[in-house]
Amino acid sequence: MRRRAVVTALIALSIAMPSSAWAAITEEQQQQIAEIEQGVKEALSLVKAKKTEEAEQAIATAKESLEALSSSEAKDELADSLATLEKKVAAAERLVEKGKAAAEKSSEKSAPEKPAAKRKPAARPRANGKNAPKDTASGGTSFSKQIAPIFVARCNNCHVAGTRGGLSLATFASLKKGSENGTVFTPGKGQGSRLVEVLQSGDMPRGGAPLTPEEIALVSKWIDEGAKFDGADENARIAGPTTNQPQQPALQVTRAGGNESVQFVRDLAPIVVSTCIDCHGGMQPAGQLNLTTFAGLLRGGASGQIVSPGKPGESLLVKKLKGTAGQRMPLRKEPLDEATIKKFETWVAEGAKLDWPDAEESLDWAVRVMVASKMNHDELTNMRADLAEKNWRLGSPEVAPQKMEDGHFILLGNLSPARMVELVELAKQTRGKVAKALSLPADEPFFKGRMTLFAFKRHFDYSEFGTMVERRELPADWHGHWRYNVVDCYGCVLVPDDDKGVELTLAEVFAGAYIENQAKMPRWFAEGAARAVAARLVPRDPVVKQWDQEIKEALAAGRTADDFLKAGDVLSHDSAALSYGFMKSLLGRMPKFMAMLNDLHEGTPFDAAFRKHFGGDPATLVAAWSQRELYSRRK
Repeated sequence: MRRRAVVTALIALSIAMPSSAWAAITEEQQQQIAEIEQGVKEALSLVKAKKTEEAEQAIATAKESLEALSSSEAKDELADSLATLEKKVAAAERLVEKGKAAAEKSSEKSAPEKPAAKRKPAARPRANGKNAPKDTASGGTSFSKQIAPIFVARCNNCHVAGTRGGLSLATFASLKKGSENGTVFTPGKGQGSRLVEVLQSGDMPRGGAPLTPEEIALVSKWIDEGAKFDGADENARIAGPTTNQPQQPALQVTRAGGNESVQFVRDLAPIVVSTCIDCHGGMQPAGQLNLTTFAGLLRGGASGQIVSPGKPGESLLVKKLKGTAGQRMPLRKEPLDEATIKKFETWVAEGAKLDWPDAEESLDWAVRVMVASKMNHDELTNMRADLAEKNWRLGSPEVAPQKMEDGHFILLGNLSPARMVELVELAKQTRGKVAKALSLPADEPFFKGRMTLFAFKRHFDYSEFGTMVERRELPADWHGHWRYNVVDCYGCVLVPDDDKGVELTLAEVFAGAYIENQAKMPRWFAEGAARAVAARLVPRDPVVKQWDQEIKEALAAGRTADDFLKAGDVLSHDSAALSYGFMKSLLGRMPKFMAMLNDLHEGTPFDAAFRKHFGGDPATLVAAWSQRELYSRRK
């Protein structure tokens, strides 16, 4: 970005003054706060790595810095920030002490023992977690025999019998899918997985006994080994809810055909979410009936199943709403009116069908998607603006953001006012280039509702956003990414002082959000295409050369189509490189690519649209592409 000092200064004056919270904290104080938080984070990382002495030193340094800040003249203005920091430091110090104690205990156990004439056989592992399960005879960790029993014993109320925070552990398939914020583990990376992090920190399980260090180590080891599934069916339940009734055949989900007069998510789920889940949700749902998901509703609770498809008169759900079977529901609230109860009766009479793709998905999320899909452009823009403010506060609670707006996006960041102005101008230009590359009208929205851009001046800020908002650890070499769904659409951009890579990241973010907006598609397709578009627009960026080199390295290492075609929503380093290389070859036929996006937008399934426009299935074409690439590199 070229700096035009006079013009930039004049434009900067037109920006609204920062809030009082921003003005109260100077840049030097912000830096001190950030250093203390970084010290805490470093201490926790060292504890996980079992480097207790280094962890002690890191937390001691953080404490000294906090004490110095607490005794400064600005202590009154920083009261809220200091209180938060004190809690973080104290919590980290406790974890450091626990880590130290565990290390000492481990050291004692490893001391040479005197020979014994006889030893009792080791206790067999128990599902309640008091003894960590041992590895299988084959040397690998068994999900069904070792990991699943831990989840059932420790996480049953919230994540096995129910779905808390959008995360269900009821089946291996739902565990692999993760929560509404993304996947919770990365195969091969136990210590970097969100699942292991929340177990080690003690954040989970809430309200119950924490996992033992041995159990956590086993879960981490299972992920390190590839998080393999050794059962017969990934969709089979790892455990059923405890009931006092004779076991009934499980109700199967029946999909709605579209002609039903009452749709569950459209007509009934909003009532369930607003009226029922206060009691029938959370860690200990009343009557063991968890209504946070459609699957939970079908399972029923301690009184058995509550729905009898086709028979509203026999359905406990309808009886409870009418007050003809024990206490009327909802308890301690106004009864539902007759018209609403009639909707539930009609839905049961029509087969109790589901008008949503995933029965294990949070009903709260399904309702939010449904509401958002009905909003117009301005309504969705306003809702996303509110979400952006909330997400910023979650990721950077101590720093009020600078805010600017454009007709197509909202920018929130912790850059200086002048830098924010420059970034807005660059973002507008880059978006225009993406529109031209994709043959889109530059002055029309890419999709309904404006996009949010989050701009961070330090990698620490960007990393904290990933940890607090998306509940995942962002790779150290990332400089930005995007997320798109009907409810929210945003891009994150790291903006270093030298501006390197910013334009490339913006191009990737805008292109990725537009492409993924068209329809449900594999993540490899959207991510690879977004990189390919960005590389076309900013070909001289050094990162593009790095991307091209990574393609060669992945192919030379023998990576195959399966490495990214079956990668799911999180691509590994090699998978991202291969998907970029493959999609770069497809974008050589841009008219076909855009025609495919149009078909996807019109409702054509992904596999059918891909085959129609590119003449084969992805696996076949990827194999041919990789062979061509390897042959050309040998010449």
